[in-house]
Amino acid sequence: MKIYMMTDLEGVSGVVDWEVCDQDTHENHARRQLMRRLLTGEVNAAIEGLFAGGATEVVVNDGHGTGYTLDFEMIDPRVTVIHGTHRPFWLPELDESFAATVLIGAHARAGTPGGVLYHTQSTLVKRTTVNHLEIGEIGQQALIAGHYGVPMVLVTGDQAACAEAEALVPGIETVAVKRGLSRYAAVSLPPARARERIREGAQRALGRIAEIKPLRLAPPYVWRDELFHQAYEPGVEVAGDAVVHDRNVREFRADNIIDLVNKAFGYPR
Repeated sequence: MKIYMMTDLEGVSGVVDWEVCDQDTHENHARRQLMRRLLTGEVNAAIEGLFAGGATEVVVNDGHGTGYTLDFEMIDPRVTVIHGTHRPFWLPELDESFAATVLIGAHARAGTPGGVLYHTQSTLVKRTTVNHLEIGEIGQQALIAGHYGVPMVLVTGDQAACAEAEALVPGIETVAVKRGLSRYAAVSLPPARARERIREGAQRALGRIAEIKPLRLAPPYVWRDELFHQAYEPGVEVAGDAVVHDRNVREFRADNIIDLVNKAFGYPR
């Protein structure tokens, strides 16, 4: 049984601030190393649970930032890892051969009350919808997997992210490792407890694959981004065949989800 794991950073227990990549101080270096260890610990816990639940292969997508956030020396040796920049697609290698997809370290979509470090791909995005369904990165992954008939069976992160996943995918297994007090504050579980819960949740999730349906919407598809700031001149077509209705809104249209995401994200790069 082959499982596709996407990872992110903002939903990890103990993380309550953005990763700062352009600050060359000892304190920032130490903070980023800690973030990597915390993320890798939760990812390894999920891997353990997945193999205990019957997985025979796990592919891990190092999905945060530039795609090099996992501590490569600490990762469970049973997996393979997708990492680095200039990828051909946001979720490369995901296809019909996978039995399920999971997301570790998830954050809530842009503007979610109580969501720790909430955003949707970029802090410039105020709201994203596909066919009028409001989604964040959780929904984006679920829809891409659904295109291939693959269900999303597990999401871990803060309570807001877990609630978002449960609303999108009925029956999905979720594990909340922290509760947001604001966008930049949380009540977090210590790493050992968070990892144990993730391990148990991952094992449970694989036992429930047959109960969870892939997330699908009926074509044709319209992706709509509302932005916080002026980005384009209205009425002008831009890269990806987007049509800009006003300076803060852009739309992309396609007949299948993969083409839609390619247009919205600017793939291939």
